[in-house]
Amino acid sequence: MLLDNENQNKKVHEWITDYTAKGKMSIVTGYFTIGALAFLARYTQDKVNSYRFVLGDIVNFDANRERSLDLLNENISIEAALKLGQLAREAVAFLELEKVEAKTLEPNFCHAKAYIFKTPSSGVDPKNDYYITGSSNLTEAGIGLKKTNNIELNTANFGADAQFREITEWFETLWNRPQAHTYKTVKLDNGKTTQLRFI
Repeated sequence: MLLDNENQNKKVHEWITDYTAKGKMSIVTGYFTIGALAFLARYTQDKVNSYRFVLGDIVNFDANRERSLDLLNENISIEAALKLGQLAREAVAFLELEKVEAKTLEPNFCHAKAYIFKTPSSGVDPKNDYYITGSSNLTEAGIGLKKTNNIELNTANFGADAQFREITEWFETLWNRPQAHTYKTVKLDNGKTTQLRFI
């Protein structure tokens, strides 16, 4: 099925809400926002017992600090700024859960986007396992929680689709790459670098 933010089909967030049951979730995204993380916390954490994220680099050494806020919140209106504190607390509490693991890639940038849900069954569950892949980052705009001028297009299907096994294997390979780290190298204002734990 095609998930297009501009038509009447399900949006990514609706697919996740409707079809996520007990199981494990793996997500690959270039960018993320605290609002989208808060969405996952609200609608999936009571069901999902394990999360693995491969997250892109939101630290751009050439960008100014205001752009960093824009990436985190994806909207810096007064109303959004007032909501930022609560969303940030929810997102941080979610990331601190023991069942949440995250890696980033160095020196690569992760441009891929994929959402993979797997039930506890030993094999592939053809009706309940699912995947989404396409252009949607884990942001409010990307998953369709808010209107945007961006055109997003994704393909979604269940475990019966042969691509489910392929995308699951692809994720495992990505997760186990030597370039996939739980830390991020950050350049400090004085020109030196340090390694920080990603979450």
